[in-house]
Amino acid sequence: MTSVASIFDSMAYGPAPEGDAEALAWIAGHQGRFGHWINGAFTAPGAVFETRNPATGKVLAEVSQGAGGDISAAVAAARAAQVKWARMGGQRRARVLYALARLVQKHARLFAVLETLDNGKPIREARDIDVPLVARHFYYHAGLAQLLDSEQPGLQPVGVCGAVIPWNFPLLMLAWKVAPALAAGNTVVLKPAEYTPLTALFFAEISREGGCPRVFSTSSRAMAIRGLPWSRILASTRLPLPAPPLLAARSGRPPRAVARR
Repeated sequence: MTSVASIFDSMAYGPAPEGDAEALAWIAGHQGRFGHWINGAFTAPGAVFETRNPATGKVLAEVSQGAGGDISAAVAAARAAQVKWARMGGQRRARVLYALARLVQKHARLFAVLETLDNGKPIREARDIDVPLVARHFYYHAGLAQLLDSEQPGLQPVGVCGAVIPWNFPLLMLAWKVAPALAAGNTVVLKPAEYTPLTALFFAEISREGGCPRVFSTSSRAMAIRGLPWSRILASTRLPLPAPPLLAARSGRPPRAVARR
């Protein structure tokens, strides 16, 4: 048994709480290759591109390139799910948003390490700023969903929203776009940055635990969120989104609307 005295003699480092083992194990659990997240599951990987650790240049994973058929499938899924999601009402949507907030907190360390590996920002920023704010956004909009009927009577969702996420705050901007849209009864098609798609993929995967079957879709070079409760994340990153059914929601520009009277 190791004693305190022997530890002081050797001064050996213990494992860091923010070590990368758990994040790399999650990637390895998918054989280092990701398809799109549609209808509550990853599709088989197709044509892929590499996402790299900017600190070392090493490949972290290969992520499927979105094609027109992938986006069409995501948008069709989002349309099909949106009616039921909107009819659930704000109280029931709030339960899902609260569950998502709690799941972000449950997996906060893994989210922070994965964000740092994929994006290159300091672990302190990802751990102490980005991830806590993501949880707070989902908590806030869960409360907002509960109050919509009383505070904004007659407010109607617009349908399917499109969001384009940049590389600098990948997970936080996902929350900025997704949480208000879902709270208002919309579904979302989300395209993460091709340089930083991994936290969006992990978020998609854990969304099933929050009661979100078929609600969130991601495509890394073209990503999609849809909704039973919400969307199916499709994880792809370089494909232009089809314009007609979608609302532009790029970084720095708020969506034109997420609800209307």
